[in-house]
Amino acid sequence: METTVLRKVRDQLAKRKMLARGSHVIVGFSGGSDSLCLLLLLRELAKERSLTLTAVHVNHGIRGEEADRDEAFCRRTCERLEVPFRCERIDIPALAKERGTGLEETGRTERYRIFAEIAAEVGASCVAVAHHADDNAETILFHLVRGSGLRGLTGIPADSTPFADPKLHLIRPLLTLSKSDIVEELARRGETFCEDATNYESDGDRNTLRNRIMPLLTELNPRAGEHIAAAGEHLTSVWHLFDDLAEEEFRSLADGDSLDAEGFLALPMALRGEVAMRYLASVCGHRKDLTDEHADMVARLCEGGVSAEATFPYGVTLVRGYRHVRKKGETETFFGRHEIARRELERGVKVTFFGERPRVLSFAVGNHEECVNFPDNPYTKRFDYDTIGKACVVRTRRSGDRITVTADGHTQSVQDVFVNRKVPRAERDALPIVLTADESAVIWIPGVRASEAYRVTDQTKRVLTITMEEKTED
Repeated sequence: METTVLRKVRDQLAKRKMLARGSHVIVGFSGGSDSLCLLLLLRELAKERSLTLTAVHVNHGIRGEEADRDEAFCRRTCERLEVPFRCERIDIPALAKERGTGLEETGRTERYRIFAEIAAEVGASCVAVAHHADDNAETILFHLVRGSGLRGLTGIPADSTPFADPKLHLIRPLLTLSKSDIVEELARRGETFCEDATNYESDGDRNTLRNRIMPLLTELNPRAGEHIAAAGEHLTSVWHLFDDLAEEEFRSLADGDSLDAEGFLALPMALRGEVAMRYLASVCGHRKDLTDEHADMVARLCEGGVSAEATFPYGVTLVRGYRHVRKKGETETFFGRHEIARRELERGVKVTFFGERPRVLSFAVGNHEECVNFPDNPYTKRFDYDTIGKACVVRTRRSGDRITVTADGHTQSVQDVFVNRKVPRAERDALPIVLTADESAVIWIPGVRASEAYRVTDQTKRVLTITMEEKTED
Protein backbone atom coordinates (compact mmCIF):
# COMPACT_ATOMS: atom_id res chain seq x y z
CA MET A 1 0.00 0.00 0.00
CA GLU A 2 1.38 3.39 -1.01
CA THR A 3 2.08 5.71 1.92
CA THR A 4 1.38 9.44 1.96
CA VAL A 5 5.12 10.11 2.10
CA LEU A 6 5.82 8.05 -1.03
CA ARG A 7 2.94 9.75 -2.85
CA LYS A 8 4.27 13.21 -1.97
CA VAL A 9 7.69 12.32 -3.29
CA ARG A 10 6.27 10.81 -6.47
CA ASP A 11 4.16 13.96 -7.01
CA GLN A 12 7.20 16.17 -6.43
CA LEU A 13 9.21 14.24 -9.01
CA ALA A 14 6.38 14.43 -11.54
CA LYS A 15 5.73 18.14 -10.95
CA ARG A 16 9.40 19.03 -11.36
CA LYS A 17 9.96 16.54 -14.17
CA MET A 18 12.85 15.03 -12.22
CA LEU A 19 14.19 11.50 -12.59
CA ALA A 20 13.40 10.33 -16.11
CA ARG A 21 12.97 6.60 -16.59
CA GLY A 22 16.25 4.74 -16.72
CA SER A 23 18.22 7.43 -14.85
CA HIS A 24 21.30 6.58 -12.82
CA VAL A 25 21.14 8.47 -9.53
CA ILE A 26 23.88 9.28 -7.02
CA VAL A 27 22.24 9.31 -3.56
CA GLY A 28 24.03 11.33 -0.87
CA PHE A 29 23.85 9.01 2.14
CA SER A 30 25.07 10.22 5.55
CA GLY A 31 23.21 7.59 7.58
CA GLY A 32 20.92 10.17 9.19
CA SER A 33 17.13 9.95 9.15
CA ASP A 34 16.71 12.24 6.14
CA SER A 35 19.17 10.52 3.81
CA LEU A 36 18.00 7.06 4.90
CA CYS A 37 14.42 7.99 4.08
CA LEU A 38 15.55 9.33 0.71
CA LEU A 39 17.41 6.12 -0.09
CA LEU A 40 14.46 3.92 0.92
CA LEU A 41 11.94 5.89 -1.13
CA LEU A 42 14.15 6.07 -4.21
CA ARG A 43 14.77 2.33 -3.92
CA GLU A 44 11.01 1.76 -4.10
CA LEU A 45 10.62 4.16 -7.02
CA ALA A 46 13.58 2.53 -8.80
CA LYS A 47 11.44 -0.49 -9.59
CA GLU A 48 8.71 1.46 -11.40
CA ARG A 49 11.09 3.96 -13.05
CA SER A 50 13.92 1.56 -13.93
CA LEU A 51 16.35 3.67 -11.89
CA THR A 52 19.91 2.68 -11.01
CA LEU A 53 21.10 3.88 -7.59
CA THR A 54 24.59 4.39 -6.20
CA ALA A 55 24.78 5.50 -2.56
CA VAL A 56 27.75 7.74 -1.74
CA HIS A 57 28.93 8.40 1.82
CA VAL A 58 31.56 11.04 2.63
CA ASN A 59 33.50 10.64 5.89
CA HIS A 60 34.62 14.20 6.70
CA GLY A 61 37.20 13.19 9.30
CA ILE A 62 35.62 15.49 11.90
CA ARG A 63 33.96 13.32 14.57
CA GLY A 64 36.45 10.46 14.97
CA GLU A 65 34.83 7.22 16.13
CA GLU A 66 31.31 8.58 15.58
CA ALA A 67 32.14 9.24 11.91
CA ASP A 68 33.54 5.71 11.56
CA ARG A 69 30.36 4.36 13.17
CA ASP A 70 28.21 6.25 10.63
CA GLU A 71 30.31 4.96 7.75
CA ALA A 72 29.93 1.35 8.95
CA PHE A 73 26.16 1.82 9.39
CA CYS A 74 25.81 3.16 5.86
CA ARG A 75 27.82 0.28 4.43
CA ARG A 76 25.70 -2.34 6.27
CA THR A 77 22.44 -0.65 5.26
CA CYS A 78 23.37 -0.60 1.59
CA GLU A 79 24.39 -4.24 1.74
CA ARG A 80 21.00 -5.07 3.26
CA LEU A 81 19.13 -3.03 0.65
CA GLU A 82 21.37 -4.32 -2.15
CA VAL A 83 22.28 -0.79 -3.23
CA PRO A 84 25.84 -0.22 -4.56
CA PHE A 85 27.83 1.75 -1.97
CA ARG A 86 30.80 4.09 -2.32
CA CYS A 87 32.66 5.78 0.52
CA GLU A 88 35.20 8.60 0.31
CA ARG A 89 37.30 9.80 3.25
CA ILE A 90 38.62 13.35 3.39
CA ASP A 91 40.22 15.56 6.05
CA ILE A 92 37.87 18.53 6.06
CA PRO A 93 39.47 20.35 9.06
CA ALA A 94 42.87 20.31 7.33
CA LEU A 95 41.40 21.51 4.04
CA ALA A 96 39.40 24.25 5.76
CA LYS A 97 42.54 25.51 7.49
CA GLU A 98 44.53 25.42 4.26
CA ARG A 99 41.86 27.31 2.32
CA GLY A 100 40.83 29.67 5.11
CA THR A 101 37.18 28.59 4.80
CA GLY A 102 34.65 27.32 7.34
CA LEU A 103 34.09 23.62 8.03
CA GLU A 104 30.52 23.69 6.68
CA GLU A 105 31.47 25.44 3.42
CA THR A 106 34.51 23.21 2.89
CA GLY A 107 32.50 20.07 3.61
CA ARG A 108 29.77 21.03 1.15
CA THR A 109 32.29 21.90 -1.57
CA GLU A 110 34.11 18.60 -1.15
CA ARG A 111 30.91 16.54 -1.01
CA TYR A 112 29.70 18.05 -4.26
CA ARG A 113 33.09 17.51 -5.85
CA ILE A 114 33.04 13.84 -4.84
CA PHE A 115 29.42 13.41 -5.99
CA ALA A 116 30.29 14.89 -9.39
CA GLU A 117 33.40 12.74 -9.82
CA ILE A 118 31.56 9.52 -9.01
CA ALA A 119 28.62 10.58 -11.21
CA ALA A 120 31.00 11.01 -14.14
CA GLU A 121 32.62 7.67 -13.39
CA VAL A 122 29.36 5.66 -13.30
CA GLY A 123 27.44 7.72 -15.87
CA ALA A 124 24.86 9.17 -13.47
CA SER A 125 22.64 12.04 -14.66
CA CYS A 126 21.71 13.43 -11.25
CA VAL A 127 22.65 13.63 -7.58
CA ALA A 128 19.86 13.33 -5.00
CA VAL A 129 20.23 14.90 -1.53
CA ALA A 130 17.84 14.85 1.40
CA HIS A 131 16.88 18.46 2.19
CA HIS A 132 13.29 18.61 3.43
CA ALA A 133 10.62 21.26 4.12
CA ASP A 134 12.00 22.18 7.57
CA ASP A 135 15.47 22.73 6.04
CA ASN A 136 13.83 24.94 3.45
CA ALA A 137 12.00 26.97 6.10
CA GLU A 138 15.25 27.44 8.04
CA THR A 139 17.02 28.59 4.88
CA ILE A 140 14.31 31.15 4.09
CA LEU A 141 14.40 32.51 7.65
CA PHE A 142 18.21 32.54 7.61
CA HIS A 143 18.26 34.61 4.41
CA LEU A 144 15.54 36.90 5.73
CA VAL A 145 17.38 37.57 9.00
CA ARG A 146 20.74 38.16 7.32
CA GLY A 147 19.26 40.31 4.56
CA SER A 148 18.01 39.01 1.25
CA GLY A 149 16.29 39.95 -1.94
CA LEU A 150 13.55 38.01 -3.66
CA ARG A 151 15.90 35.30 -4.87
CA GLY A 152 17.04 34.38 -1.35
CA LEU A 153 13.45 34.11 -0.13
CA THR A 154 12.67 31.38 -2.67
CA GLY A 155 14.58 28.98 -0.44
CA ILE A 156 16.26 25.77 -1.56
CA PRO A 157 15.70 24.84 -5.23
CA ALA A 158 14.20 21.44 -5.92
CA ASP A 159 16.33 21.03 -9.05
CA SER A 160 19.55 22.88 -9.86
CA THR A 161 22.80 22.50 -11.79
CA PRO A 162 25.64 23.59 -9.45
CA PHE A 163 28.25 21.29 -10.98
CA ALA A 164 30.86 21.98 -13.65
CA ASP A 165 28.95 19.62 -15.95
CA PRO A 166 25.70 21.49 -16.71
CA LYS A 167 24.00 18.19 -17.60
CA LEU A 168 24.44 16.87 -14.07
CA HIS A 169 21.46 17.88 -11.90
CA LEU A 170 21.22 18.19 -8.13
CA ILE A 171 17.71 17.17 -7.04
CA ARG A 172 15.91 17.30 -3.69
CA PRO A 173 12.94 14.92 -3.79
CA LEU A 174 12.02 15.40 -0.10
CA LEU A 175 11.36 19.15 -0.14
CA THR A 176 7.61 18.65 0.36
CA LEU A 177 8.14 16.45 3.44
CA SER A 178 8.47 17.77 6.99
CA LYS A 179 10.98 16.35 9.44
CA SER A 180 8.11 14.72 11.34
CA ASP A 181 6.91 13.08 8.10
CA ILE A 182 10.36 11.54 7.68
CA VAL A 183 10.72 10.33 11.27
CA GLU A 184 7.20 8.84 11.25
CA GLU A 185 7.89 7.04 7.95
CA LEU A 186 11.06 5.47 9.32
CA ALA A 187 9.24 4.43 12.52
CA ARG A 188 6.49 2.84 10.43
CA ARG A 189 9.13 0.85 8.56
CA GLY A 190 10.98 -0.07 11.77
CA GLU A 191 14.19 1.54 10.51
CA THR A 192 16.96 2.87 12.76
CA PHE A 193 19.40 5.57 11.75
CA CYS A 194 22.45 7.55 12.84
CA GLU A 195 22.10 11.20 13.75
CA ASP A 196 24.91 13.75 13.79
CA ALA A 197 25.10 14.99 17.40
CA THR A 198 26.32 18.41 16.22
CA ASN A 199 22.84 19.03 14.75
CA TYR A 200 21.62 19.61 18.30
CA GLU A 201 24.32 22.02 19.36
CA SER A 202 23.31 25.68 19.23
CA ASP A 203 26.77 27.07 18.53
CA GLY A 204 26.03 28.10 14.94
CA ASP A 205 23.49 30.42 13.35
CA ARG A 206 21.78 27.62 11.45
CA ASN A 207 21.63 25.37 14.50
CA THR A 208 20.23 28.24 16.56
CA LEU A 209 17.42 28.58 14.04
CA ARG A 210 16.86 24.82 14.04
CA ASN A 211 16.99 24.18 17.77
CA ARG A 212 15.63 27.40 19.28
CA ILE A 213 13.73 29.56 16.79
CA MET A 214 11.84 26.90 14.82
CA PRO A 215 10.49 25.19 17.97
CA LEU A 216 9.14 28.56 19.14
CA LEU A 217 7.43 29.14 15.79
CA THR A 218 6.02 25.62 15.94
CA GLU A 219 4.43 26.48 19.29
CA LEU A 220 2.58 29.29 17.51
CA ASN A 221 1.54 26.97 14.70
CA PRO A 222 2.53 23.29 14.40
CA ARG A 223 2.69 23.72 10.62
CA ALA A 224 4.88 26.83 10.72
CA GLY A 225 7.72 25.16 8.84
CA GLU A 226 5.40 23.90 6.11
CA HIS A 227 3.82 27.34 5.72
CA ILE A 228 7.18 29.10 5.45
CA ALA A 229 8.35 26.54 2.89
CA ALA A 230 5.07 26.97 0.97
CA ALA A 231 5.63 30.75 0.89
CA GLY A 232 9.05 30.05 -0.58
CA GLU A 233 7.37 27.87 -3.21
CA HIS A 234 5.00 30.70 -4.18
CA LEU A 235 7.90 33.16 -4.32
CA THR A 236 9.78 30.76 -6.56
CA SER A 237 7.07 31.17 -9.21
CA VAL A 238 7.29 34.95 -8.83
CA TRP A 239 11.07 34.76 -9.04
CA HIS A 240 11.00 32.84 -12.33
CA LEU A 241 8.86 35.58 -13.89
CA PHE A 242 11.06 38.30 -12.40
CA ASP A 243 14.19 36.44 -13.48
CA ASP A 244 13.05 36.39 -17.11
CA LEU A 245 12.27 40.13 -17.04
CA ALA A 246 15.62 40.97 -15.44
CA GLU A 247 17.51 38.85 -17.98
CA GLU A 248 15.71 40.55 -20.86
CA GLU A 249 16.54 44.03 -19.53
CA PHE A 250 20.14 43.05 -18.76
CA ARG A 251 20.69 41.81 -22.32
CA SER A 252 19.24 45.01 -23.76
CA LEU A 253 21.29 47.35 -21.54
CA ALA A 254 24.64 45.55 -21.25
CA ASP A 255 27.12 45.40 -24.10
CA GLY A 256 30.34 43.63 -23.22
CA ASP A 257 31.85 45.49 -20.26
CA SER A 258 29.50 48.47 -20.50
CA LEU A 259 26.05 49.22 -19.09
CA ASP A 260 23.70 51.83 -20.54
CA ALA A 261 23.38 54.23 -17.59
CA GLU A 262 20.36 56.14 -18.90
CA GLY A 263 18.51 52.95 -19.73
CA PHE A 264 19.34 51.51 -16.30
CA LEU A 265 17.94 54.57 -14.51
CA ALA A 266 14.72 54.26 -16.55
CA LEU A 267 14.09 50.77 -15.13
CA PRO A 268 11.49 50.21 -12.41
CA MET A 269 13.18 50.22 -9.01
CA ALA A 270 12.24 46.57 -8.49
CA LEU A 271 14.39 45.51 -11.46
CA ARG A 272 17.45 47.69 -10.90
CA GLY A 273 19.11 45.60 -8.23
CA GLU A 274 18.92 42.34 -10.17
CA VAL A 275 20.05 43.92 -13.45
CA ALA A 276 22.96 45.56 -11.63
CA MET A 277 23.86 42.22 -10.04
CA ARG A 278 23.87 40.46 -13.41
CA TYR A 279 26.05 43.18 -14.88
CA LEU A 280 28.49 42.92 -11.97
CA ALA A 281 28.60 39.13 -12.26
CA SER A 282 29.43 39.50 -15.96
CA VAL A 283 32.32 41.95 -15.43
CA CYS A 284 33.62 40.33 -12.22
CA GLY A 285 33.32 36.78 -13.51
CA HIS A 286 31.55 35.63 -10.32
CA ARG A 287 28.36 36.34 -8.41
CA LYS A 288 29.78 35.06 -5.13
CA ASP A 289 30.67 37.84 -2.64
CA LEU A 290 28.56 40.40 -4.55
CA THR A 291 26.00 42.07 -2.28
CA ASP A 292 23.08 44.48 -2.49
CA GLU A 293 25.50 47.24 -1.51
CA HIS A 294 27.54 46.53 -4.66
CA ALA A 295 24.36 46.73 -6.74
CA ASP A 296 23.58 50.08 -5.09
CA MET A 297 27.08 51.28 -6.02
CA VAL A 298 26.31 50.57 -9.68
CA ALA A 299 23.12 52.63 -9.38
CA ARG A 300 25.06 55.51 -7.81
CA LEU A 301 27.59 55.40 -10.66
CA CYS A 302 24.75 55.61 -13.18
CA GLU A 303 23.38 58.63 -11.31
CA GLY A 304 26.82 60.22 -10.89
CA GLY A 305 28.89 62.49 -13.07
CA VAL A 306 31.39 61.61 -15.77
CA SER A 307 34.66 60.07 -14.45
CA ALA A 308 33.14 58.84 -11.17
CA GLU A 309 34.71 55.50 -10.19
CA ALA A 310 33.95 52.64 -7.80
CA THR A 311 35.92 49.52 -6.88
CA PHE A 312 34.31 46.08 -6.61
CA PRO A 313 35.41 42.55 -5.65
CA TYR A 314 37.88 40.64 -7.84
CA GLY A 315 39.90 43.78 -8.63
CA VAL A 316 37.20 45.34 -10.84
CA THR A 317 36.86 49.11 -11.15
CA LEU A 318 33.87 50.66 -12.92
CA VAL A 319 33.92 54.17 -14.36
CA ARG A 320 31.08 56.46 -15.40
CA GLY A 321 31.32 57.70 -18.97
CA TYR A 322 28.90 60.04 -20.71
CA ARG A 323 26.26 57.44 -21.41
CA HIS A 324 27.63 54.25 -19.96
CA VAL A 325 29.21 52.69 -16.91
CA ARG A 326 32.22 50.69 -18.02
CA LYS A 327 34.87 48.37 -16.67
CA LYS A 328 38.24 50.02 -16.36
CA GLY A 329 40.84 47.86 -18.09
CA GLU A 330 44.61 47.61 -17.81
CA THR A 331 45.35 49.00 -21.27
CA GLU A 332 42.51 51.47 -21.58
CA THR A 333 41.44 54.25 -19.28
CA PHE A 334 37.80 55.29 -19.14
CA PHE A 335 37.73 58.78 -17.80
CA GLY A 336 36.66 62.38 -17.70
CA ARG A 337 40.20 63.54 -16.90
CA HIS A 338 43.41 61.56 -17.23
CA GLU A 339 47.04 62.47 -16.66
CA ILE A 340 49.70 60.64 -18.67
CA ALA A 341 53.19 60.72 -17.15
CA ARG A 342 56.37 61.05 -19.25
CA ARG A 343 57.36 57.44 -18.66
CA GLU A 344 54.01 56.36 -20.09
CA LEU A 345 54.38 58.66 -23.08
CA GLU A 346 57.86 57.34 -23.78
CA ARG A 347 56.68 53.77 -23.47
CA GLY A 348 53.72 54.43 -25.78
CA VAL A 349 50.21 54.50 -24.40
CA LYS A 350 46.62 54.48 -25.57
CA VAL A 351 43.69 55.94 -23.69
CA THR A 352 40.04 55.70 -24.58
CA PHE A 353 37.83 58.67 -24.03
CA PHE A 354 34.18 57.61 -23.81
CA GLY A 355 31.59 60.15 -24.78
CA GLU A 356 28.80 60.23 -27.32
CA ARG A 357 31.41 58.94 -29.79
CA PRO A 358 34.17 56.96 -28.06
CA ARG A 359 37.64 57.96 -29.23
CA VAL A 360 41.06 56.37 -28.79
CA LEU A 361 44.07 58.67 -28.36
CA SER A 362 47.48 57.10 -29.01
CA PHE A 363 50.67 58.71 -27.69
CA ALA A 364 54.15 57.77 -28.91
CA VAL A 365 57.58 59.40 -28.50
CA GLY A 366 60.38 59.01 -31.05
CA ASN A 367 63.49 60.71 -32.41
CA HIS A 368 62.92 63.58 -34.84
CA GLU A 369 64.54 61.71 -37.70
CA GLU A 370 62.28 58.70 -37.19
CA CYS A 371 59.14 60.84 -37.37
CA VAL A 372 59.86 62.93 -40.48
CA ASN A 373 57.64 60.83 -42.74
CA PHE A 374 54.92 60.25 -40.17
CA PRO A 375 51.53 61.37 -41.60
CA ASP A 376 50.25 64.72 -40.41
CA ASN A 377 46.49 65.31 -40.73
CA PRO A 378 43.64 66.71 -38.59
CA TYR A 379 43.65 63.55 -36.46
CA THR A 380 47.40 62.88 -36.29
CA LYS A 381 49.71 65.63 -35.03
CA ARG A 382 53.38 65.88 -34.04
CA PHE A 383 54.72 68.08 -31.25
CA ASP A 384 58.10 69.02 -29.76
CA TYR A 385 58.16 66.57 -26.86
CA ASP A 386 60.81 68.33 -24.78
CA THR A 387 58.86 71.62 -24.67
CA ILE A 388 55.69 70.04 -23.35
CA GLY A 389 56.88 69.35 -19.81
CA LYS A 390 56.46 66.44 -17.43
CA ALA A 391 53.08 65.08 -18.59
CA CYS A 392 49.96 65.49 -20.69
CA VAL A 393 46.39 65.76 -19.48
CA VAL A 394 43.36 64.70 -21.50
CA ARG A 395 39.89 65.95 -20.59
CA THR A 396 36.98 67.92 -22.00
CA ARG A 397 37.05 71.71 -22.15
CA ARG A 398 36.69 73.98 -19.16
CA SER A 399 36.06 77.69 -18.86
CA GLY A 400 39.36 79.56 -19.23
CA ASP A 401 41.12 77.02 -21.48
CA ARG A 402 43.36 78.76 -24.05
CA ILE A 403 45.47 77.64 -26.98
CA THR A 404 48.39 79.44 -28.72
CA VAL A 405 47.29 80.27 -32.28
CA THR A 406 50.27 82.29 -33.64
CA ALA A 407 54.03 81.86 -33.69
CA ASP A 408 54.49 85.02 -31.61
CA GLY A 409 52.46 83.57 -28.74
CA HIS A 410 48.99 85.02 -29.25
CA THR A 411 46.36 82.86 -27.55
CA GLN A 412 42.68 82.30 -28.08
CA SER A 413 40.03 80.74 -25.89
CA VAL A 414 38.95 77.24 -26.82
CA GLN A 415 35.39 78.53 -26.96
CA ASP A 416 36.38 81.06 -29.67
CA VAL A 417 38.27 78.38 -31.59
CA PHE A 418 35.16 76.18 -31.59
CA VAL A 419 33.04 79.09 -32.83
CA ASN A 420 35.55 80.12 -35.53
CA ARG A 421 35.98 76.55 -36.74
CA LYS A 422 32.20 76.01 -36.69
CA VAL A 423 32.36 73.01 -34.34
CA PRO A 424 28.75 71.96 -33.64
CA ARG A 425 27.63 73.10 -30.21
CA ALA A 426 26.51 69.56 -29.30
CA GLU A 427 30.06 68.23 -29.80
CA ARG A 428 32.00 70.90 -27.92
CA ASP A 429 31.54 69.50 -24.41
CA ALA A 430 32.24 65.92 -25.51
CA LEU A 431 35.42 66.47 -27.55
CA PRO A 432 38.65 65.49 -25.72
CA ILE A 433 41.47 68.03 -25.66
CA VAL A 434 45.15 67.54 -24.76
CA LEU A 435 46.80 69.94 -22.31
CA THR A 436 50.06 70.41 -20.42
CA ALA A 437 50.41 68.86 -16.97
CA ASP A 438 49.35 72.04 -15.14
CA GLU A 439 46.43 72.45 -17.58
CA SER A 440 47.48 76.05 -18.26
CA ALA A 441 47.92 75.51 -22.00
CA VAL A 442 46.12 73.45 -24.64
CA ILE A 443 48.43 71.37 -26.82
CA TRP A 444 45.85 70.02 -29.26
CA ILE A 445 42.14 70.03 -29.96
CA PRO A 446 41.94 66.89 -32.12
CA GLY A 447 40.41 67.54 -35.52
CA VAL A 448 40.18 71.28 -34.78
CA ARG A 449 43.49 73.02 -33.95
CA ALA A 450 47.05 72.31 -32.77
CA SER A 451 48.99 74.76 -30.61
CA GLU A 452 51.71 76.80 -32.28
CA ALA A 453 53.70 76.72 -29.02
CA TYR A 454 54.73 73.07 -29.38
CA ARG A 455 55.37 72.83 -33.11
CA VAL A 456 58.19 70.63 -34.37
CA THR A 457 61.16 72.72 -35.56
CA ASP A 458 64.67 72.08 -36.88
CA GLN A 459 65.87 72.15 -33.28
CA THR A 460 63.42 69.45 -32.13
CA LYS A 461 65.17 66.33 -30.84
CA ARG A 462 62.22 64.16 -29.75
CA VAL A 463 58.75 64.16 -31.21
CA LEU A 464 55.47 63.34 -29.48
CA THR A 465 53.00 61.94 -32.00
CA ILE A 466 49.34 61.92 -30.97
CA THR A 467 46.66 60.19 -33.00
CA MET A 468 42.93 60.18 -32.41
CA GLU A 469 40.57 57.67 -34.00
CA GLU A 470 36.99 56.64 -33.50
CA LYS A 471 36.43 53.55 -31.35
CA THR A 472 33.74 51.15 -32.44
CA GLU A 473 31.73 49.88 -29.46
CA ASP A 474 32.02 46.15 -28.82
